[in-house]
Amino acid sequence: MESIYAGTAKVDITPPVGTHLAGYKDRKKLSISIHDELYSKALVLFDGKTKVAIITTDLIGVDKKFVSKIRKQVNERTGIKEKNILISASHTHSGPDILKVPEELSFALFEEEQVIEGLSKKDYVDSLREVTARKIAGAVFMADRNLKKAKIGTSKGIVYGVTANRWNLNGPTDNTVGVIKVDEKEKTMAVFINFCGHPTVLGPDNYMISADYPGYAMRLVEHAVGEDAIAMFTNGACGNVSTRFTRREQTFKEAKRLGFILGGEILKVLEGAETESRIKLDVASKTIKLPIKEFPTLKEAEEHFSKVKANFEKLKAEGATREVLRVAYTALEGAERLVKLLEIGGIEKIKEIETEMQAIAIGKIALISIPGELFVEAGLEIKEKSGEKDVFIIGYANDYVGYIPTLEAYKKGEYEVFSTVLSPDASRIVHNTAIELIKKLHQD
Repeated sequence: MESIYAGTAKVDITPPVGTHLAGYKDRKKLSISIHDELYSKALVLFDGKTKVAIITTDLIGVDKKFVSKIRKQVNERTGIKEKNILISASHTHSGPDILKVPEELSFALFEEEQVIEGLSKKDYVDSLREVTARKIAGAVFMADRNLKKAKIGTSKGIVYGVTANRWNLNGPTDNTVGVIKVDEKEKTMAVFINFCGHPTVLGPDNYMISADYPGYAMRLVEHAVGEDAIAMFTNGACGNVSTRFTRREQTFKEAKRLGFILGGEILKVLEGAETESRIKLDVASKTIKLPIKEFPTLKEAEEHFSKVKANFEKLKAEGATREVLRVAYTALEGAERLVKLLEIGGIEKIKEIETEMQAIAIGKIALISIPGELFVEAGLEIKEKSGEKDVFIIGYANDYVGYIPTLEAYKKGEYEVFSTVLSPDASRIVHNTAIELIKKLHQD
């Protein structure tokens, strides 16, 4: 086994002021300013035989076509195999709205085409995607040209009070923060972070571009480590985990507070990461087909929407707490999206969505990509059953198929169930594929 080599790079992917922001349908204006810049960060690793590129972005998500475009450009400029490239998003709700629905559902937009202040999404999405893709690919090119002998280690910590189950404060969640430390001699080059929770401290009334709480955590780590180190944030199985019950208010001050709590724990566990220089890399991937769920009739969906709306109005009139109202309102959003999808028609013709899952081994560390928003219960089970010591579940990676709820969530009828087009079997398929890919690593 030869020495491991690593290269890093960081590029600004902040969109122009005046673009649509992603994450909330209630936004009625275009972005008005930049509070903090958005970045794409690249880590290229080479063990003498296998070369991989791991990319993080401060975006709402990355879809199949976007990923394919970036992979192709990276391969053309560096020779890194497309199947060895992992691209993930933090899922910030204060970044550009450039995510496209799965190709199979291109006939149906989940929201009506917005025209705000005379600007339609169609007028900027394609050009913004092209520019952003080129910047991201460029970061990998820079990282690949700067490979140096490195040492890599991992450590984990526990963070309380940053995120929680967004339907029940005492419900299942994952408070683990995983850290991968990449050193060159005595200097840290990169800090790879994996944590579970929607970056939704900033709400729909925010029109300033921001990376939300992960941005504060990354900036704190980079400032503390210094020496041009990059901090790379990846989200986990956070389909039902957010800041809904942990945030005190939806302000930048609060995003900073939660980000610094996370960043402080990262810095603490970083000191316990014992690094080694001889590490073997491996990659495994698989194309999977996720089945579409059975839909109610339009009449049934409209009746459900009316009931959910009445409940929300009742709670509002009774002066329910902000947290209770938020739960009721998201349920209303899900019911409304379902009605719109059925009104468009054609969904009954779609049987499945084809997507990809990928696993990357960095020694005993296993990264597993999830093409959407897996529920935390499934994520915890993957970690428990994988047999690997250090499993990092990377959500919003390589594609975006929406929410992937558990069977139990379907029984409860939560917001995510009405928003997704996937059947209850999708979570099981993702779970089984994740374990299969992780176990396949280093078999040769």
